[in-house]
Amino acid sequence: VAACTKQGAADAPNTFIAYSTAFTPFMTWPSYQDTLADDGSLPAGVAGARTQYINELPPHGATEFPIGTIIVEARADGKYFASVKRGGDFNPSGCVNWEFFELTVDPVTISWRGLGPPIGDTYGGDPNGCNNCHVMCASNDYICSPKLQLSSF
Repeated sequence: VAACTKQGAADAPNTFIAYSTAFTPFMTWPSYQDTLADDGSLPAGVAGARTQYINELPPHGATEFPIGTIIVEARADGKYFASVKRGGDFNPSGCVNWEFFELTVDPVTISWRGLGPPIGDTYGGDPNGCNNCHVMCASNDYICSPKLQLSSF
């Protein structure tokens, strides 16, 4: 039996499964403006302006984001991507405990979810999924945003 929490479901004590309703209020969450410069190290299409929304800021001094953390990125090209701290040892060989999403808005729906985009789709031009870049940010619990550094909370 699953227990509903934060508009998602917990199928184990340390697991959060996000459904479309969990993302619906994202434009009311704390947000940060950011621009990633195109220095040649990022996959095509990743650089540029974006607004990042986070459903709940981590506690001061945290070394990882809590299970149930949802981060939505609204990019200047009109695309919406999200990272959800799922827990339950999801994604054990990549960004441990994180699940990735592409969203549509008005109404908010999930286009895809998992370790990365489905075959034939890409995020930032990288057909190998989200793990390739995010594992480089393991020291910040796999979140690469300069505005969402755990050390700043």
